[in-house]
Amino acid sequence: MPPKFFITHSWQDIAFARKLCGDLRASDLEGFLDERSIHPGESIPSRIEHGLEECDVYIPVFSPDALKSNWCDWEIDMAIAMNRKRNNRPRIISVVAQDCAVPWRLSHLLYVNFVGWHSEDTYRESLNQLLTKGFGLPPTAREPAHPERPSKGAPRPPAPSVARTAPAIPFWAWAAGGAGVMLIVVTILLGIGALANEMTRASTPTASATAVASAPGATNTIPPTVTSAATAPPVLPASAPTATQPRATPTPHAGETRILPPDNAPMVFVPAGEFTMGSNDYDDEKPPHTVYLDAFWMDKYEVTNALYKKCVDAGKCTAPSLKTSYTRNSYYGNAQYDNYPVIFISWDDANKFCAWTGKRLPTEAEWEKAARGTDGRVYPWGSTFDKNLLNSSEGDKGDTTAVGSYPSGASPYGTLDMAGNVWEWVADWYSGNYYSSSPRSNPTGPSSGQYRVLRGGSWFSDAVCARAANRSYYRYSPDLRADYWGFRCAQ
Repeated sequence: MPPKFFITHSWQDIAFARKLCGDLRASDLEGFLDERSIHPGESIPSRIEHGLEECDVYIPVFSPDALKSNWCDWEIDMAIAMNRKRNNRPRIISVVAQDCAVPWRLSHLLYVNFVGWHSEDTYRESLNQLLTKGFGLPPTAREPAHPERPSKGAPRPPAPSVARTAPAIPFWAWAAGGAGVMLIVVTILLGIGALANEMTRASTPTASATAVASAPGATNTIPPTVTSAATAPPVLPASAPTATQPRATPTPHAGETRILPPDNAPMVFVPAGEFTMGSNDYDDEKPPHTVYLDAFWMDKYEVTNALYKKCVDAGKCTAPSLKTSYTRNSYYGNAQYDNYPVIFISWDDANKFCAWTGKRLPTEAEWEKAARGTDGRVYPWGSTFDKNLLNSSEGDKGDTTAVGSYPSGASPYGTLDMAGNVWEWVADWYSGNYYSSSPRSNPTGPSSGQYRVLRGGSWFSDAVCARAANRSYYRYSPDLRADYWGFRCAQ
């Protein structure tokens, strides 16, 4: 059994605590983070005491803010008392997140200095000390995943085997561990009826509601969408009478929707052209630069449990590593959640699914253009954050929601949930300085690397991580999985 750790911290240090939690869990240590789990009427001291009793290693995070708290001395005293009575359990390893003195009662014990942790080199050197000297892991232990940028609401790393009722409180918290576009001739495939529908739609600019087909067996239908600058146009039929004479299809217009087998997932059209990629907010998003992309299609929704199961049933995909979600003991395979995003999927799993559908994972550039359009907006809907337009930590969901639940948060092309709900794997290898030398036309990322990139933020992310340009600190080994990671495909 891996040792269980319990991290306590000032609320002001929540970003650091989450980041540390992520890398400890990625190193096969066990812990938990959930600041929403404390319930009305519960005793804060008893919850902390329970946490200390259950852990093997107690990690207090010290900063000037932490030392100002009345809880700090109380908890240290309790940890020391337990340590003496229970044969040095829990072991106490102090962590210094901001410049301050370690309380004198703990100064004789091992502590690890993370001051300057916003520098990746500094942080990783300190993390290695904690893993090797604190937990006794060898230097060759699995490379910890790079957690996302320190910020309030940062996503929690995978917690596949830990109980979901662990405590967290406002001051203290548990912590764990183009292929381009296919401009197709559709007379034989879709038929004259589809062409007539296309011509009618092209000549009728007024909005029209369209119910999107859900996956077979799904009990939750995907919400209807309305043609506008924010949502996608009506869906083309999946089948139609056989054509007698081949005729060419008009060039699709921005946001046009189509459905093709075998997954029958709606895709929206993103036309060829330039857009501004990146931002000046973080180093690996710099510099903002103009990128030209060929036209492509992008899945309108994140891949759902029902759609992914079709690939599994066909023998082409591997089932998710866990069938649960953050708050649900039954998720994948449960018809109630068929139209929710599939999770616990690695990059390799996602890549196989897209290949089965005749598609591929989008590049970072394609993903970002589909998310923010060509006007340089920050979020899919505009440049001002609105917690009501996405499923994020700023809301009250605390887990995944059905795809398409936030139609007002659609991108300019009609793609949905490109901010929040689940992080989405993209095709590219990660390089922190790639933007400084990336090709102007159809960039595909470095030719090799150690980490793959995820985009878009999740239900556990904040406003910073939900930005369409965000990529800082959020790259992982392609074999890892989490309950807030998913994907969509492109073509």
